Amino acid sequence: MQSITQPQIDAAQEFTNTVVAELRTDKGVHAETAVASVARMAGTFLFRSFGFQLTDVEPGGVVLSEQANEAGPRLIRVLAGALAEIGVALDEQRLGASRLEANQPKLGFLETQKRLEPLFSAIRARHGLSLVEAAEAGAVATAFMVHQCASVLDPNVAFGIAVYGFIEGMKTAPHPAVH
Repeated sequence: MQSITQPQIDAAQEFTNTVVAELRTDKGVHAETAVASVARMAGTFLFRSFGFQLTDVEPGGVVLSEQANEAGPRLIRVLAGALAEIGVALDEQRLGASRLEANQPKLGFLETQKRLEPLFSAIRARHGLSLVEAAEAGAVATAFMVHQCASVLDPNVAFGIAVYGFIEGMKTAPHPAVH
C-alpha cells in the first residue's frame, strides 16, 4: 500500500478490533453496520482535519466542501489498495451493487460517531497519528472489516457501503470532539 506506515496499520487493526468489540451483540456483529462504522470514522477524522468552525451547524448537518471533494478520493484509493493487498478481489461491474434495505447499517451516523470516536481518538493518540493519517488508517481498517465480513457480505456491496460511509463522515457535522 502506498505510503501507509506501520503505525497506521497497527492503528487500523485496533480500529477493526474496537468496532467488533463495541458493536457485538448476542447475535454477533452486523456486517453492514461494522463496515459503515469504520468508514464513517475514517471520514470523520478527515472532516476534522479540515478545521472547520461549525458554530452555526448542528451535529448531523450536511457540510459540503471543496476540501472533502479533493481529499476524499484518497480514502477510496487506500481502501482499494488495502483490499488488493490482503487478497480481496473486486469486480468493477458489481461495486456497490446493492443498497437494498437488507444492506443498511443498523446505527445512524451520529450514534456511530458518538460511540466510536472517543475510542478511535485514543487509538489515534496512542499511535501518534495526525487526523489525516488516522483517516487513512481508518480506510485500511475498513478494508480489514470488508475482508472479515466477506463470508456474509459480498465485498463488492461492502465497498459501496464503505464509500458511502466515507462520504457521510467527510460531509456531515459530527458531535463536538470529546477529549
